[in-house]
Amino acid sequence: MPVVNDQMQSTFSPDTSRIAERAAHRRTPLAAFLFLLALYLLTASGHLYSPDEEAMYYVTRGLATRGDIAIEGDDLVPMPLREGRDGRMVSPYGILPSLAALPFFALGALLAGGASVEVYEYLTRFTVSLLNAPVTAATGAVLFSCVVSLGYGRRAAWLAAGAFGVASLAWPYARTFFSEPLAGLLLILAVERAYSASVRHNRRALLISGVATGLLLVTRIAALVAVPFLMLYVAAATVSCPGASRGMVERLRVMAAHLGLWSLGLVPGVALVIGYNLARFGVPLASGYGDEASAFTTPLLTGLTGLLLSPGKSLFLYAPVAALALAGAPLLWQRWRLETALLLLLVIVHVVLYARWHAWDGGGVWGPRLLLPIVPLLAVLATPVFERAAAGGGIGIRLIVSAILVFGTINALAGVLVNPAIYLNMEIPHRRIYFEAAHSPLLAHWRIAAERWQARYGGGQCVIGDGFYFPEMRDALLPRMTGAYGTLSCRSDRPTLLTLRINDDRPTGAPPGNPTLDIAGRQVALRDGQGSLFYVLAPPGALLVLRAQPFVQTIPGTERQRMVGLRIDAITAVDDRGIRLPLSDAAIEPPPASPRYRWGWYFVPTVRHTTDLWIGYLLRSEIGFIRALAVAGLLVSTALAAGVAGGRRLGVER
Repeated sequence: MPVVNDQMQSTFSPDTSRIAERAAHRRTPLAAFLFLLALYLLTASGHLYSPDEEAMYYVTRGLATRGDIAIEGDDLVPMPLREGRDGRMVSPYGILPSLAALPFFALGALLAGGASVEVYEYLTRFTVSLLNAPVTAATGAVLFSCVVSLGYGRRAAWLAAGAFGVASLAWPYARTFFSEPLAGLLLILAVERAYSASVRHNRRALLISGVATGLLLVTRIAALVAVPFLMLYVAAATVSCPGASRGMVERLRVMAAHLGLWSLGLVPGVALVIGYNLARFGVPLASGYGDEASAFTTPLLTGLTGLLLSPGKSLFLYAPVAALALAGAPLLWQRWRLETALLLLLVIVHVVLYARWHAWDGGGVWGPRLLLPIVPLLAVLATPVFERAAAGGGIGIRLIVSAILVFGTINALAGVLVNPAIYLNMEIPHRRIYFEAAHSPLLAHWRIAAERWQARYGGGQCVIGDGFYFPEMRDALLPRMTGAYGTLSCRSDRPTLLTLRINDDRPTGAPPGNPTLDIAGRQVALRDGQGSLFYVLAPPGALLVLRAQPFVQTIPGTERQRMVGLRIDAITAVDDRGIRLPLSDAAIEPPPASPRYRWGWYFVPTVRHTTDLWIGYLLRSEIGFIRALAVAGLLVSTALAAGVAGGRRLGVER
């Protein structure tokens, strides 16, 4: 490949006044990575959300335990699998997320060493779900570098990284095992390295851009739409370079050399795609999506309306930086025309592609999941607006940027605190959720969070808490079964007289229940049998725990089994002033032993999780105190170390 003359420059040279600043603050992108990583680890979910993630998890598991990509087992969550070679079931999704998750799976297996299969299933899923925390944090760091490379200041770069990493749907998806976060990282990396290569004549950057583009295909085959635009940019950035000593023939020769080097970077990704297809189907180009090639059936206007304007799925609501991108793009165009054209074309082609997809909504998930990879690009387009706000360009623009960042953070936090599948499983038609403002998840999640917080922590009530299963009747809190235990607490500052009607009638062959009541550190034996009535005077705020030896029960109408203890038919609570306290439902039933059913435990509306954060699940995971402490300590210490390291790097820069 011919050497590029140092006199050749990009069409638009970076502001030389910024070069020294970029060199002095080269560590700042790492600080952005560390801060985002700390946030994502502390607010992780610790579980998987969808059949797509389960399929990729089982590929990781097969590779780690058997060196095989086939998905095997009789106790699997229903997944959209395909029949591959020799009749084996395989995943249709890209293999790169599964490969990237191998170290995380190994960590979970290490933490579960010597424990039961239930502990192993829980911990390996927990650690695999952490993959997108560093991936999304790295996306924020690359975005930061891209903004600074374009000649904008660190403050603008921090605003752009925050608009993406905190004030958009990127934060909720950093807590999942979906493939879109990895696709977003590779896309912005491909763009940033291609730009860097055009400005600094950096062959390694050009090669990395090609590698990132190739790996996009191993992540999501739909990312193929980005390849021609990135290739055109590499060509155009070479041909458009001004140089008096260069003729067009020489420029074309250099362009061919650049395209050759960039295309060479595609080889690892293309090889992985072909190898994976051969392993799955015995055919190099059989991706597993052949039967969905004709699934682009949504009218374009319908899809665009849903993805851009609907209250339940609009990109402008779930990633408000998109609104700033509309204002920033014309300003960016004035300085970086080729780069702005590339960013806009990548955004447009993704929006149009998924607007035509039959499942344009991305399924039962948070916001426009399929558009997540373009959110970093939108943050780059919004950079001139961030620069003006950071430079004190008028109170109006600062208020607008601040309002959009706050609005985006509030919306993202709604997707962090409440599992999106809870609301989508409340039997409300999805069309109403997507297209009626009153039913938007952005509002509904805050209602759910407030209602559950009140049910568990509100005063003047008795709380049906952990250990209880869902009620037997839809519109009544009782009767309901406990597991091995069930908790009651009266949130009153007065002594409360509780009347409980308990049924411990057991089927033939079940072990004796031996029911007991723990209250204020005392254990009282209860009578076995049907319809036993008990009166308990509970001190203010005391926790009551009903315990019994559990037995196996099959839920009527299903194949699911659960371990149950007592049936509670009635509870009344009256304080010492004669005021009757209402009952509230904050019950979180014991997690199912089977992975097939544990997956739904996280989102079934009748399981009243107060938040969707890992700590709440870990406390109820039944993996044992020592392991739970080790997991919590590892996660929190890593997050704190990342935050401290990020702060120190900022201090060095100052």
